[in-house]
Amino acid sequence: MLEQLAEVNAKKVRIVKVDANQNLEWAMRENIRTVPTIQFYRKGIKVNEFSGVYPERVLQDQIDQYSNASKAKTDKEGNPVVPAIQPMPKEWLPPGVKPQ
Repeated sequence: MLEQLAEVNAKKVRIVKVDANQNLEWAMRENIRTVPTIQFYRKGIKVNEFSGVYPERVLQDQIDQYSNASKAKTDKEGNPVVPAIQPMPKEWLPPGVKPQ
């Protein structure tokens, strides 16, 4: 399912699967207690997290929510609105995760 979401949302987000068993130090530091745990990052900083198994539609709704923080081009003060989630560089992994 994550592969499908990654393909459909390639221009919105980068989806990375991390094996918690292979990255125990990272999983402990991130307090990962349930698999799967979904984390959303913006500019390398975690902005949301939830755990458990959810239908694909729920995950898509979360991607949409965080990638389209606002449909407006500017906020109330006239500043440009930046989506909550932007694609990370291809080589980026969550802090502390070793490439596989």
